[in-house]
Amino acid sequence: MEEKKDKNDKITKADLNDIDLNVIWEDKPSGLWQRFLTQIHLNFTTYQITKDELIIITGFFKRHLNSCELYLLKDPDLTENLYQRLLNISTISVKVDTHTQPNVPERIIRIKNIRNGQKVRKLLRDAIEKDVTERKITYFDKV
Repeated sequence: MEEKKDKNDKITKADLNDIDLNVIWEDKPSGLWQRFLTQIHLNFTTYQITKDELIIITGFFKRHLNSCELYLLKDPDLTENLYQRLLNISTISVKVDTHTQPNVPERIIRIKNIRNGQKVRKLLRDAIEKDVTERKITYFDKV
């Protein structure tokens, strides 16, 4: 006998597994300390790029998911200090567009200590461009 689902029914874990996030890229920080923590399964930071948002998951006791829509991001920059160059890792900094709130200071999201930084920056830039194109968003520069 099938039971009808009521609007007040709870979402089951199986229902959550059916959600397709379209993850394009996923990785954990890879500095020396982070590599050690990953080996002993204690690295709780995860970076994800999906088809429409950038997600940063942090925390163990209190898990925090920080997400930002891709169309709000612009100018992904790559930086590498000497330590990072020796380990072949990079940090990507992305500006969050605050055009709707002119008095708010510019916010920057950093994806720290990731492997293959050049490829990930290009992948993020292409994903941002694709999302902006799909949403038919146009930008106007102030002169």
